[in-house]
Amino acid sequence: MNSKFLQISKDLINNSRDKGEISYIFKTKVHAIIVFQIFGNKKITFEDLCKNLVTVASRTTIQSILIDGVNKDYLSKEVDQKDKRKKYYNCNNLKEVITKWFQRNKLIFTSQ
Repeated sequence: MNSKFLQISKDLINNSRDKGEISYIFKTKVHAIIVFQIFGNKKITFEDLCKNLVTVASRTTIQSILIDGVNKDYLSKEVDQKDKRKKYYNCNNLKEVITKWFQRNKLIFTSQ
């Protein structure tokens, strides 16, 4: 069991050294939480994220991470057609990377 956690630890270290999408996801724990919130909800607003992460990160931090993700084309922002004030975030551009990361970790935990 302990060796599995060492494998996960090595994986996280390698991910942080990467310069692409996976590095963005794991830059900080707040980055990971935001990406996982967006991925899990498919579409979520800035206000929803702030409400969900009220004890984890400030509005400014959340906004900075979202802006950075959109600028790097990892996240996208869509305006609601019925209510132009609502902007939904999604991470469709990260779907493949997140899925590979999940499968890799699933394999580590299910292997003997």
